[in-house]
Amino acid sequence: MNLWARVYEERRRVLVPLAILAAVSVATLVLAVWPLQQSVTRTETQAAEAVLGLAKARIMERQAREAVDSKRRADRELQTFYTEVLPRDMPTATRAATRWLWQAARDAGLEFRASHFDWDAVKESRLSRAFSTVTLVGKYANVRRFLYAVETATEFIVVERVGVEEATSPGASGNLEVSLIVATYFLSPAGQ
Repeated sequence: MNLWARVYEERRRVLVPLAILAAVSVATLVLAVWPLQQSVTRTETQAAEAVLGLAKARIMERQAREAVDSKRRADRELQTFYTEVLPRDMPTATRAATRWLWQAARDAGLEFRASHFDWDAVKESRLSRAFSTVTLVGKYANVRRFLYAVETATEFIVVERVGVEEATSPGASGNLEVSLIVATYFLSPAGQ
Protein backbone atom coordinates (compact mmCIF):
# COMPACT_ATOMS: atom_id res chain seq x y z
CA MET A 1 0.00 0.00 0.00
CA ASN A 2 1.30 3.40 -0.77
CA LEU A 3 1.51 6.23 1.67
CA TRP A 4 -1.61 8.12 0.57
CA ALA A 5 -3.80 5.07 0.58
CA ARG A 6 -2.59 4.21 4.06
CA VAL A 7 -3.25 7.77 5.32
CA TYR A 8 -6.71 7.62 3.81
CA GLU A 9 -7.50 4.27 5.44
CA GLU A 10 -6.32 5.39 8.84
CA ARG A 11 -7.89 8.85 8.74
CA ARG A 12 -10.98 8.17 6.69
CA ARG A 13 -13.27 9.28 9.51
CA VAL A 14 -11.72 12.72 9.44
CA LEU A 15 -10.94 13.06 5.73
CA VAL A 16 -14.38 12.13 4.34
CA PRO A 17 -16.22 14.80 6.35
CA LEU A 18 -13.49 17.32 5.47
CA ALA A 19 -13.79 16.44 1.76
CA ILE A 20 -17.58 16.74 1.94
CA LEU A 21 -17.23 20.05 3.77
CA ALA A 22 -14.75 21.29 1.15
CA ALA A 23 -17.08 20.23 -1.69
CA VAL A 24 -20.02 21.96 0.00
CA SER A 25 -17.87 25.09 0.48
CA VAL A 26 -16.80 25.09 -3.17
CA ALA A 27 -20.40 24.47 -4.28
CA THR A 28 -21.62 27.31 -2.03
CA LEU A 29 -18.92 29.57 -3.44
CA VAL A 30 -19.74 28.69 -7.07
CA LEU A 31 -23.52 28.55 -6.73
CA ALA A 32 -24.21 31.32 -4.20
CA VAL A 33 -21.34 33.66 -3.37
CA TRP A 34 -20.05 34.44 -6.89
CA PRO A 35 -23.52 35.12 -8.34
CA LEU A 36 -24.32 37.33 -5.33
CA GLN A 37 -20.99 39.09 -5.73
CA GLN A 38 -21.77 39.73 -9.41
CA SER A 39 -25.23 40.99 -8.42
CA VAL A 40 -23.72 43.33 -5.83
CA THR A 41 -21.19 44.61 -8.39
CA ARG A 42 -23.97 45.27 -10.93
CA THR A 43 -26.07 46.99 -8.27
CA GLU A 44 -23.13 49.17 -7.23
CA THR A 45 -22.52 50.08 -10.89
CA GLN A 46 -26.20 50.91 -11.36
CA ALA A 47 -26.15 53.01 -8.19
CA ALA A 48 -23.10 54.94 -9.44
CA GLU A 49 -24.81 55.48 -12.81
CA ALA A 50 -27.96 56.64 -11.04
CA VAL A 51 -25.96 59.16 -8.98
CA LEU A 52 -24.30 60.42 -12.16
CA GLY A 53 -27.68 60.61 -13.91
CA LEU A 54 -29.12 62.53 -10.96
CA ALA A 55 -26.22 64.99 -11.07
CA LYS A 56 -26.75 65.50 -14.82
CA ALA A 57 -30.49 65.96 -14.29
CA ARG A 58 -29.85 68.57 -11.59
CA ILE A 59 -27.46 70.44 -13.89
CA MET A 60 -30.04 70.37 -16.70
CA GLU A 61 -32.75 71.54 -14.30
CA ARG A 62 -30.55 74.44 -13.11
CA GLN A 63 -29.76 75.38 -16.72
CA ALA A 64 -33.46 75.25 -17.61
CA ARG A 65 -34.33 77.44 -14.60
CA GLU A 66 -31.59 79.91 -15.59
CA ALA A 67 -32.89 79.97 -19.17
CA VAL A 68 -36.42 80.68 -17.95
CA ASP A 69 -35.14 83.40 -15.61
CA SER A 70 -33.05 84.87 -18.41
CA LYS A 71 -36.05 84.92 -20.74
CA ARG A 72 -38.22 86.58 -18.09
CA ARG A 73 -35.50 89.17 -17.43
CA ALA A 74 -35.14 89.83 -21.18
CA ASP A 75 -38.92 90.18 -21.52
CA ARG A 76 -38.99 92.67 -18.61
CA GLU A 77 -36.07 94.63 -20.06
CA LEU A 78 -37.67 94.66 -23.49
CA GLN A 79 -40.95 95.87 -21.99
CA THR A 80 -39.04 98.56 -20.08
CA PHE A 81 -37.30 99.53 -23.33
CA TYR A 82 -40.64 99.79 -25.14
CA THR A 83 -42.37 101.76 -22.37
CA GLU A 84 -39.59 103.92 -20.90
CA VAL A 85 -36.84 104.34 -23.51
CA LEU A 86 -38.63 104.46 -26.85
CA PRO A 87 -40.82 107.43 -27.69
CA ARG A 88 -44.52 106.54 -27.82
CA ASP A 89 -45.22 108.05 -31.25
CA MET A 90 -43.76 109.92 -34.24
CA PRO A 91 -44.27 113.50 -32.96
CA THR A 92 -42.68 112.65 -29.59
CA ALA A 93 -39.77 110.89 -31.30
CA THR A 94 -39.05 113.74 -33.70
CA ARG A 95 -39.39 116.46 -31.04
CA ALA A 96 -37.08 114.65 -28.62
CA ALA A 97 -34.50 113.78 -31.28
CA THR A 98 -34.48 117.25 -32.84
CA ARG A 99 -34.25 118.97 -29.47
CA TRP A 100 -31.47 116.64 -28.30
CA LEU A 101 -29.50 116.91 -31.57
CA TRP A 102 -29.81 120.70 -31.59
CA GLN A 103 -28.60 120.89 -27.96
CA ALA A 104 -25.71 118.46 -28.57
CA ALA A 105 -24.62 120.42 -31.67
CA ARG A 106 -24.72 123.69 -29.71
CA ASP A 107 -22.76 122.14 -26.82
CA ALA A 108 -20.15 120.84 -29.29
CA GLY A 109 -19.78 124.26 -30.92
CA LEU A 110 -21.51 123.36 -34.20
CA GLU A 111 -24.11 125.28 -36.14
CA PHE A 112 -27.32 123.26 -36.56
CA ARG A 113 -28.56 124.02 -40.09
CA ALA A 114 -31.47 121.73 -40.88
CA SER A 115 -33.35 118.53 -40.15
CA HIS A 116 -36.61 117.08 -41.32
CA PHE A 117 -37.91 113.79 -39.99
CA ASP A 118 -39.85 111.19 -41.90
CA TRP A 119 -40.76 107.65 -40.89
CA ASP A 120 -41.21 104.13 -42.17
CA ALA A 121 -42.36 100.88 -40.59
CA VAL A 122 -39.78 98.26 -39.65
CA LYS A 123 -40.69 94.95 -41.31
CA GLU A 124 -41.99 92.23 -38.99
CA SER A 125 -41.69 94.47 -35.92
CA ARG A 126 -43.82 96.56 -33.61
CA LEU A 127 -41.43 99.45 -34.27
CA SER A 128 -41.29 102.28 -36.75
CA ARG A 129 -38.15 104.18 -37.71
CA ALA A 130 -38.09 107.99 -37.65
CA PHE A 131 -35.15 109.28 -39.69
CA SER A 132 -33.74 112.59 -40.83
CA THR A 133 -30.84 114.12 -42.65
CA VAL A 134 -29.24 116.62 -40.28
CA THR A 135 -26.82 119.27 -41.53
CA LEU A 136 -24.20 120.75 -39.17
CA VAL A 137 -21.33 123.20 -39.79
CA GLY A 138 -18.21 123.58 -37.67
CA LYS A 139 -14.62 122.62 -36.95
CA TYR A 140 -13.36 119.02 -37.11
CA ALA A 141 -12.74 118.77 -33.34
CA ASN A 142 -16.30 119.96 -32.69
CA VAL A 143 -17.68 117.38 -35.12
CA ARG A 144 -15.80 114.65 -33.24
CA ARG A 145 -17.14 115.97 -29.92
CA PHE A 146 -20.69 115.93 -31.30
CA LEU A 147 -20.39 112.37 -32.66
CA TYR A 148 -19.01 111.19 -29.31
CA ALA A 149 -21.96 112.82 -27.54
CA VAL A 150 -24.38 111.01 -29.87
CA GLU A 151 -22.64 107.66 -29.36
CA THR A 152 -22.69 107.94 -25.57
CA ALA A 153 -26.14 109.51 -25.21
CA THR A 154 -28.86 107.88 -23.14
CA GLU A 155 -31.35 108.92 -25.81
CA PHE A 156 -32.03 106.24 -28.39
CA ILE A 157 -30.55 107.96 -31.46
CA VAL A 158 -28.66 106.03 -34.12
CA VAL A 159 -26.25 107.62 -36.60
CA GLU A 160 -26.74 105.63 -39.79
CA ARG A 161 -24.49 107.59 -42.15
CA VAL A 162 -22.01 110.47 -41.92
CA GLY A 163 -20.95 112.62 -44.85
CA VAL A 164 -18.30 115.33 -44.45
CA GLU A 165 -17.22 117.98 -46.92
CA GLU A 166 -15.59 121.37 -46.75
CA ALA A 167 -18.11 124.15 -46.03
CA THR A 168 -18.68 126.41 -49.03
CA SER A 169 -20.56 129.24 -47.36
CA PRO A 170 -18.80 132.65 -47.14
CA GLY A 171 -16.66 133.13 -44.04
CA ALA A 172 -16.53 129.40 -43.37
CA SER A 173 -12.82 128.85 -43.88
CA GLY A 174 -11.62 125.71 -42.09
CA ASN A 175 -15.17 124.64 -41.33
CA LEU A 176 -16.73 121.36 -42.36
CA GLU A 177 -20.28 120.71 -43.42
CA VAL A 178 -21.48 117.44 -41.91
CA SER A 179 -24.50 115.64 -43.28
CA LEU A 180 -25.80 112.92 -40.94
CA ILE A 181 -28.60 110.47 -41.38
CA VAL A 182 -29.89 109.87 -37.87
CA ALA A 183 -32.73 107.64 -36.77
CA THR A 184 -34.73 106.88 -33.71
CA TYR A 185 -37.45 104.30 -33.22
CA PHE A 186 -40.93 104.41 -31.75
CA LEU A 187 -43.80 102.00 -31.34
CA SER A 188 -45.86 101.74 -34.48
CA PRO A 189 -49.38 103.09 -34.36
CA ALA A 190 -51.97 100.34 -33.80
CA GLY A 191 -53.12 98.63 -36.99
CA GLN A 192 -49.99 99.35 -39.06
